[in-house]
Amino acid sequence: MRIARAGRMLGVSMAGGAMCMLLSGCYSLATAIHDPPMPPGTPQAVTDEQLVGAWRDEERGSVTFAANGTFVAKDICGDFWDWSGQLPDPVDPHSRSGSGSWKSFTWTPPDESEPVTEVTIRFSDSKVSAQYTAGGTAGSVKLWVYMGDLDNYDLCVASRSSASSTTAD
Repeated sequence: MRIARAGRMLGVSMAGGAMCMLLSGCYSLATAIHDPPMPPGTPQAVTDEQLVGAWRDEERGSVTFAANGTFVAKDICGDFWDWSGQLPDPVDPHSRSGSGSWKSFTWTPPDESEPVTEVTIRFSDSKVSAQYTAGGTAGSVKLWVYMGDLDNYDLCVASRSSASSTTAD
């Protein structure tokens, strides 16, 4: 009788331990899965004139767009891609300095009614580029992009610098 009772207790203990491991694993998985940070505001359609000037990201990186289609960047955050091969390759790190050219493109995504502007920067010393989407509000436009692996949810957001200039130095 004692052996049968001990066997049942061991079975209950093992089942309890297995349940605990299962639940703690589910909890770990649930805490690892979280909502990605949301891009700022709503998609915005902006003109090149609205883009010209200095923009600063949350890590104090900056990019200045000139009216002539050039830019100067200092540690600007972004999702950078190297287009020198047959297929683009992601570039680490998530910030970059340099100069080059920029271009905007405004379009209306499928199944959407509002247009959005995207800005591409291309660094002149390489075939590296990055693309940002305009968001926010009409009174406070932001440029944003998810950086790197989408599962990491790293969001880069740049805002107009309060000391915005109209030319790239």
